[in-house]
Amino acid sequence: MYAQNLKKIRKELHLSVEKMAEKIGIPASTLWGYEGKKRVPSIELSIQLYNILNVNLNWFISGDGEMFVSKDNIDDEFIRKVDIVLKKRGLIG
Repeated sequence: MYAQNLKKIRKELHLSVEKMAEKIGIPASTLWGYEGKKRVPSIELSIQLYNILNVNLNWFISGDGEMFVSKDNIDDEFIRKVDIVLKKRGLIG
């Protein structure tokens, strides 16, 4: 799901792989690897997507909710839920 969701984010923002990679601070080849399912995103990527692009991490991982969030609406309960999902999927320890 993450591969399709990364591509959806990129398309929604009208960014090339190179421009999105530059925006979130990773090599374009790494982003190509994520989109091509050759690499598994790290928790650091998820944090960058949230911090830089306001990506809803719940949506990114599970497909539930809106693609983007307003950081003004984020609360500790939401962060806790995302943490649980990331742990269940083995993305964080």
